[in-house]
Amino acid sequence: MLKKKMDYQEAMELLIRRVSPVGIEEVPLEKCAGRILGADITATENVPSFDRSPYDGYAFRAGDTAGVSEGNPVTLRVLENIRAGQMPRQEVVPGTAIRLMTGAPVPVGADAICKYEDTEFTEESVTLKQSYRPGENIVTAGEDIRQGTPVLEKGYRIDPGMVGTLASLGVMQVPVFRKPVVGILSTGDEVVEAGEPLPPGKIRNSNRYTIAAALESIGMETIYLGQAEDSTESIAGLIRRGEQGAAGSDSSVPSVPPCDVLISTGGVSVGDYDLVPDAMETCGYEILTGGVAMKPGMACAYGVKTMTVANEAQDRLMLGLSGNPASSLTNLQCVCFPALRKMTGQKEFEHSMLRVKLGCDILKTGKGTRFVRGRTVIREGEIVFEAPSVQGNVVISSAARCDAYAVLTGMKAPVKEGTMVEVFTVRGGAV
Repeated sequence: MLKKKMDYQEAMELLIRRVSPVGIEEVPLEKCAGRILGADITATENVPSFDRSPYDGYAFRAGDTAGVSEGNPVTLRVLENIRAGQMPRQEVVPGTAIRLMTGAPVPVGADAICKYEDTEFTEESVTLKQSYRPGENIVTAGEDIRQGTPVLEKGYRIDPGMVGTLASLGVMQVPVFRKPVVGILSTGDEVVEAGEPLPPGKIRNSNRYTIAAALESIGMETIYLGQAEDSTESIAGLIRRGEQGAAGSDSSVPSVPPCDVLISTGGVSVGDYDLVPDAMETCGYEILTGGVAMKPGMACAYGVKTMTVANEAQDRLMLGLSGNPASSLTNLQCVCFPALRKMTGQKEFEHSMLRVKLGCDILKTGKGTRFVRGRTVIREGEIVFEAPSVQGNVVISSAARCDAYAVLTGMKAPVKEGTMVEVFTVRGGAV
C-alpha cells in the first residue's frame, strides 16, 4: 500500500540515509579526470625533489656579495653552465659562480641565485651589482609539496590541478569511486522510441534520454533495460533484469550488468494502469513514499530492497518517477540528486543553496513547494536567476540550458523581479 506524500526535504533526507558509495576501483592517471577521488593522497616525496633555479641566472655564495652595490660591484669566475635535467659537476667556492638554466639544480656551495639580466657577464665571468641574502631566489625541495603531508582529499571531482598534483607525485594508478550503474526502464503502451514513426495517440520516449543525460552529468553510468507493457508482470520482469543482470539472447536484447539503482518513468499516479508501485512490491521493495508534496514532480514512488551482494547486505534503491517529462526531471534533480551524488562518492552531495535575486517575474507558485527551473546568470556584476515563462509538467523544451532551480515555498503569485529567492544549481557537482 502506498504511503502518504512527504515533504520534499523529508524525502530527500530519507533517500540519503539509505544509500552509500558503491565501491572503489583504480584507473590510469590519464583517464582519471572528472572521476571522484576514492582515497586521501599523502605525499610520498618532496615536490620539487631538489633545490632548483626559478629562472635563467647564476648561482653563487651570498657571502661573496656582502657590501656589493652599483658603485661597488663584484666579479665572479664562472665554472660551468648547467641546463635543466643536468647535475652540476663542480662545487661553488668563494669567488666563483655557476650559470643555471630555469629548473636546473642548485650546485653544492651556492646559496643564492640572480637573474642573468641583472648582471654583466662573459663566457668566463659574471659581475654582480647588488648584495643577496642566503636562500634568495632558490626554489627549495618540497616548496610545492612536502613529503608526508596530506595533499588531496577523497570525495572530490578530479580537476586539472589534481591531475597535475598526482602526476608530480608519480601516482600512475588513481583510486576513484566506481560509477554507479543505473538501470532505466520505461512504462506505458502509449510510448514509442524516439527514432520510430509516431502513430496517432502515441508519444516519443524522451524520458529515457533525458533521465540518462541527467544521471551521466553527475558521474553515473546508465543502461536502458527496455519498455514494459502496462502490466505488473511486465514491469516486474524488467526490474528483476536490472537487479540480476542478464546476458543478451541476440543483438536486439543486449546484455546488462546488475544495476546499483533502478529508475522507471510513468505508472506512479493513481490510474488503472499505474502499476509501478505494485511491481516494486511484487519484487520485494519497501515503498518509502507514495509521492512528494512538490510541483512539478509530485507523482513518484521510492522503494528500497535489502539484497545480498558479495556476501554483504546492501540496500538497492528504486525510483519510480512520473511519466510527464518535466515532472520526472524535476523530481530526479531536486529530490533524488543528493542521494545519487552520495552514491558516486562525492563528499559534498547535498544541494548548496544560494540566495539570489530573481531576474524576471514568476507568475505561478502554489500552496506548497514549487520548483522553478531556470539558469543563474551574471547581470551587471550580480548573480541573478532567470526562468523560462513556460513551466508545465509536460514541457521539456523549456528545460534546455537550465542549470538551477528556485525553491518557492509559501509564496503568493506573482513573485516580482528583484525578489530574493533560494536557488540551487544542478551542474555536475553539488554546487
